[in-house]
Amino acid sequence: MARFDQLENMYDLGLKPVMLRSLIRQYLPAENHPLNLNNSCFELPSLVSIVQTHCLLSELDSQSIDPKLINTWKSAVDDWLNCLLSLLSSDMSDKCWVGICLLGVTCQECSNQRFLSSYSIWLNKLLSHIQPPADSQLVKIASCTSLADLLTRLARFPEVKKDGNLLAGKLIQPVLKLLNEDNVEAVWEGAANLLYALIAFFPASIHHYYDKVEAAIASKILSGKYSTKTLKKLGYCLALLPKAKGDKDSWSLMMQKFMISINDHLNEAFQGVEEEAKSDEARRLLVPPGKDLPLPLGGASFKGTSSERLPTATISTLMFCCCKMLTSSYPVQVTVPVRSMLALVERLLRVDGSLPHTMLPFMTSVQQELICSELPVLHAYSLELLIAIIKGMRRQLLPHSAYIVRVVTRYFKRCSLPELRIKLYSIIRMLLVSMGVGIAIYLAPDVIENASNDLNSLGGEDIETSPANTGPATGALPQLSNRKRKHGAETGSLEEKRDAPSPKVGESNTHQMTPITVKMAALDTLEVLLTVGAASKSESWRSSIDSLLMKTAINSCKRGWGNLESNIFLPHESASVWADFQFSSLRALLTSLLAPARTRPPYLSQGLELFRRGKQEAGMKLAQFCAYALFALEVLIHPRALPLDDFYSACHNSTDGASNRFLENIYSGSRKQNTSFLSDMRRTEQGGVESHDDDLYDRWLQNENENQNENENIPVEDMKDQTSRPNDPSFTNVLEVREQEPAADVHMRTENEIVVQPCHLEESVPKSQGVASAKAVMSPAVGTNPEGSEIESKTPLSASDRLNDTNHDMFSCVDKVDGFDHVAGKTSSTLRNAEKGSSSMVHLDSDSSMDSFPGIVDADPDTDADSD
Repeated sequence: MARFDQLENMYDLGLKPVMLRSLIRQYLPAENHPLNLNNSCFELPSLVSIVQTHCLLSELDSQSIDPKLINTWKSAVDDWLNCLLSLLSSDMSDKCWVGICLLGVTCQECSNQRFLSSYSIWLNKLLSHIQPPADSQLVKIASCTSLADLLTRLARFPEVKKDGNLLAGKLIQPVLKLLNEDNVEAVWEGAANLLYALIAFFPASIHHYYDKVEAAIASKILSGKYSTKTLKKLGYCLALLPKAKGDKDSWSLMMQKFMISINDHLNEAFQGVEEEAKSDEARRLLVPPGKDLPLPLGGASFKGTSSERLPTATISTLMFCCCKMLTSSYPVQVTVPVRSMLALVERLLRVDGSLPHTMLPFMTSVQQELICSELPVLHAYSLELLIAIIKGMRRQLLPHSAYIVRVVTRYFKRCSLPELRIKLYSIIRMLLVSMGVGIAIYLAPDVIENASNDLNSLGGEDIETSPANTGPATGALPQLSNRKRKHGAETGSLEEKRDAPSPKVGESNTHQMTPITVKMAALDTLEVLLTVGAASKSESWRSSIDSLLMKTAINSCKRGWGNLESNIFLPHESASVWADFQFSSLRALLTSLLAPARTRPPYLSQGLELFRRGKQEAGMKLAQFCAYALFALEVLIHPRALPLDDFYSACHNSTDGASNRFLENIYSGSRKQNTSFLSDMRRTEQGGVESHDDDLYDRWLQNENENQNENENIPVEDMKDQTSRPNDPSFTNVLEVREQEPAADVHMRTENEIVVQPCHLEESVPKSQGVASAKAVMSPAVGTNPEGSEIESKTPLSASDRLNDTNHDMFSCVDKVDGFDHVAGKTSSTLRNAEKGSSSMVHLDSDSSMDSFPGIVDADPDTDADSD
């Protein structure tokens, strides 16, 4: 107890050696005491968990650690290893089994220095337990697993690669004996684990035993008598075997052997349901004319199987081997027989259990039922092979893209099994991602048609998601029709059954519920289709897909939001599955709203409402996504176009000391379709650009007041000359140009360009209350007639007309030009050239700016101003 008082906390390094010694006393039996195997099976996982969690075997060696603590920890690990080696040397198989299992954990958890100094000793100890006279099957399996762990750790140290190959070579013959002589399938599985580590990390050790390894594995696969798990592990080792030689010929030869073996087994399995010409065509693709037929897989000639069962396990395992060869790395570049592999996929998918007319007299109902029962498995593996081809080849499949699209679309029309439809959707997604928008144009109609069939509800109501119509937990939902199942013992020949009308696949789907997993696959595929192909020729199908996704999202959220804490929504359906479906539907909806389009999203308001509700009511995962969706849709809710440069900084850093805040409003106002130019200026004035802008504005007003008396008595006809002087500091206008400079006119070049001509100052009127005369009255600069030619208005407005409407008399050209917001955006560069450095602008339409001016007296221009 005093020892524990000296520890700081559970992270104290002094706790590790103490805890390790306690585990040795508590869990590991003494040499003279028997082991209770039943208790050890339950206690061993707890022991391994404690060792791994607290890193009790890591032996940290650092200068910051007390040397005394390092020695204590090292001594505890030594005691641990001595105890394990003692258990390995025991004559009792149960003790030996515990020691072997813990030694495998030690290989993974010990320090690098400890491992490099002890790995050869540990390997020799474990090797003795897979060689005769070892007879315990449990010890053999544990030894294979621990040896695999040791080799995996040893491969991390390139400096001992040569020694590792020598030690790995000692294991090949014992492993082959386990595969050839042992009759326990669990031992074969352990041997497959060890063989995989040898091929993957030390392939050079297999080179001299290449043919023997191939024969041993192929004999097990071709027999087809073992579990799927064992066959897959053996098939994986066989697919990696060409790495032992590392040349392209070995890879191509192994692939050819697989394809020929698959073809031979299919010829036997499809007798009666396939025309003989199809098998001959596949054979010609596998062995081109002039080429010699390679040796059969494993060196053994093909032997037919019994007619009571199909070689489905063998065919599926060989196709699994092809998939792993296509998706696994290889040291050199190889040539893939794409055409023959695609022909094999098409051959498998074309067979659906129907009988050709020529084979009807030779087939029985039992034989057809046997074939139909195995076809879904073969179709699933053929689709897996197509997936592996796409993963391995990607854009190199472009020359074969038309062929692949034809195979996929034809099979999509016939396929109705949920598992197979999910794989088809996965294939389409990979095609869209790997080949881009070109393939999307051709796949879009079929994808939308099949996705609509899977997502649409019956009779306008969400019958698929109704609790009363949900099927079993497997995902396949019950049919609504009351058709009875037909058995092979029914009377009538196959010819009569073939002539009877059968419902189409599309018709049967309308009477059948679609599993949620299929709906999710369809939604994911539509999402990828929008991401890849929405920007190119999507007008024909975009509206239908947007409507479909909006409807699906609404239906998925009708009965509440799914989360892991809530109760089960539907019978036999967990809340997590329903939440995943809602997540897929909302994600696809967001993609629909954000995908490129010519018009604004038609369902934006409904989508925003749905995301707002989800953010507030849904579980954590859905709520986080809804919050992200609202953030992503902000650009559609409040669209804005930010400038490419910081205009505000550029304006305030100008050398002439003039502020361009008024001109900046032209840029911001040009992007707002429903906001006038003058109201924009009002907001800027009220918002207040401080300091320099306000000083400039005050100085401008001061100059106006100073010149008021001078201009007050000037006749109207002389006002033009007074206001048009270039050196007059009282007024500068962004559109002011002398009449003597006709070169300032800008002519229209295209129909989208707007021509702005300088407005001429015609005449002015006197003002009362100390205000100078009006600076200029602008007439409409340029208009266009229906033929598109320019029309220049040179007729000045009378003074009385100008005074009748104070909102338009000073800047009538601004209001007369159609669409001034567009004018300001298109002619920003032209304005800068026309103003010749003048950048101030009067906010005549702003309430705040008008308050600073005296009121305008509506009087006869011929009256004498001095009389007042």
